[in-house]
Amino acid sequence: MKCLSVAAATLLLSACGGKSMIEADASRMVAASPDSPWLTVENKKDTVIVVKGLEAKALVEVTPDVASLIQAQLRTSLQPKYFTDLIIGCRNVAWTIAANPQADTPVTSINLQADCRIVARGKVVAKEYRETESVPLNAAEPNLGKQVPALLQAASRDLADQLWADVVATGVQR
Repeated sequence: MKCLSVAAATLLLSACGGKSMIEADASRMVAASPDSPWLTVENKKDTVIVVKGLEAKALVEVTPDVASLIQAQLRTSLQPKYFTDLIIGCRNVAWTIAANPQADTPVTSINLQADCRIVARGKVVAKEYRETESVPLNAAEPNLGKQVPALLQAASRDLADQLWADVVATGVQR
C-alpha cells in the first residue's frame, strides 16, 4: 500500500502539466506585512526549494523569494510588539524541506535555522535559532505549492516567538 501511494505521488508530481517546477506564490503574504526597517533577514535570494524524500525530484519556486517570505512573517508577528531602540537582524538562514510519504502518518516537514542578533536598548542577544514544523501530506495528491509556503510561514512564526522570548529575557521594558 505504501509503495502504491509513493508511486501515486510520483505520478501526480510528474503530471503537473509537464512542468519541472511547482509554483508557490507568496507575494500576497509578503505585500500584506508591515514595513519594519528595524527587522532584517539577510540571505541570498533563493527562490527554488528542493523537497527531498519523494521518488521524483520536486522543485518548488517561491515568489518573490524565501528570505522575503520569512522576513514578512517575522514582521507580521513582531511589529505589534515593537518598541523604540529594538533592532533584530537574522542572517545565514537555511532550510530543508522533506516529504515522508511512507510514514504511518505521511508528513512534509521543514527545518529552519538562522543566526539572529537582537539589540534591545543596548542589550545584545546573539544566537542560532532552530525551528521544525510538519504538516500532513496527502501522498495521493500532494500540494507542495501550498504546503511549502505554509511550512515557511509556520516556522517563521515560531522563530518570531523565540526571538520575542529573548527580547523579553533582556529585561528591557516596552
